[in-house]
Amino acid sequence: MPRSMEEMEIAGGGMAAAAVQRAVRCLGRGVDMAGDLRLKHCKDEGGCLVARSGEKAAAVAVPGVGVVAGVPADVKFGKGDRIRFKSDVLEFNKMSELFNHRSSLPGKIPSGLFNSCFDFGSDSWARDAGDTRCLAFDGYFISLLDLRLDCRPLALAGHVVADVPVAWDPSAIASFIEKYGTHIIVGLSMGGQDVVYVKQDKSSPLSPSVIKEHLDKLGDQLFTGTCTLPPSHCKSRDHKFKVPEAFNVFDAQMTRQRIEGMTAPMSCKEGVTVIYSKRGGDTAASNHSEWLPTVPLMPDAINFKLVPIISLLKGVAGVGFLSHAINLYLRYKPPVAELRYFLDFQHHRLWAPVLSDLPLGLCSNRQGTNPALHFSLVGSKLHVNSSQARNQILFTLLTS
Repeated sequence: MPRSMEEMEIAGGGMAAAAVQRAVRCLGRGVDMAGDLRLKHCKDEGGCLVARSGEKAAAVAVPGVGVVAGVPADVKFGKGDRIRFKSDVLEFNKMSELFNHRSSLPGKIPSGLFNSCFDFGSDSWARDAGDTRCLAFDGYFISLLDLRLDCRPLALAGHVVADVPVAWDPSAIASFIEKYGTHIIVGLSMGGQDVVYVKQDKSSPLSPSVIKEHLDKLGDQLFTGTCTLPPSHCKSRDHKFKVPEAFNVFDAQMTRQRIEGMTAPMSCKEGVTVIYSKRGGDTAASNHSEWLPTVPLMPDAINFKLVPIISLLKGVAGVGFLSHAINLYLRYKPPVAELRYFLDFQHHRLWAPVLSDLPLGLCSNRQGTNPALHFSLVGSKLHVNSSQARNQILFTLLTS
């Protein structure tokens, strides 16, 4: 049952300090950018990946949170802020690039956070981009305090450098990524965010300007008002306010999803998907106004700042192999359990005899080859393309 605000405040002081302490421990640890960005996904097995100052940790009094124990000297606290951020209506690659930029990362390869926010469940980046017309979001971001790792210069710990595979060894490389991740957390904010994400596919006829207009109106209604009726029931002064069905996040379906405890209700109509997501605070709160006062009591990590592990391995033997493997992994995002098999098929192999490998002339004592294809139940996976090529071959022969 929902707790009263007094009960939440009593328990919230200890919860907030514990959450900040957990965030402090995660600074300097690895994270896998192919998955969602959350503190619970930090790579604890690999420990801290960067060389620390070695100074003794101490308890620090954090305003609004309380006393946080075990804070290393190279962890710095900063004052947070509260902002409402409205993105432009962008194509797939531009929005992916924006998400990476907000995490201090270059490039446009979709991260796991990006896929999680916009509910992209496909295993193909190209397919997701091809099916998507545009993306946008409108959110309220509350940063109670900022944490950053102040290690200068930033360098990897010795045990991480020692574990870098020096050759193309799919098993060793997969183990490295599974243990240490792909990036290092060097900063984050503690607080919460209340965001509306919009995804439009190619079947929707709405223009980007129309998507932007309705998203702005929906955001204004969510973040500045407490209306609990469908937007179609809240008419404007000229009584002509009307929104597409997908933007009706106050309807019976959304109410039922909140009651059932879903933290990211979704509405999908006519090629437009609207995703309503909270992180931090009481995510079961019925509206934005009820959620706001719960953020200081139950803060979560947002606004991660990351550094690629590869960027700290310059001059280390094997960095080229590891860099290539991580790029392939982040681009195609195979399951971690199958990563070694995925990497094994990326290695250059000779499928024909090399020059002078076969003897010239007749040879009567050579052992005959067995024209059979052998399979192993415990070996690398064999993926067979079932699409038929016969028609294409016949067409090529007829037109050649």
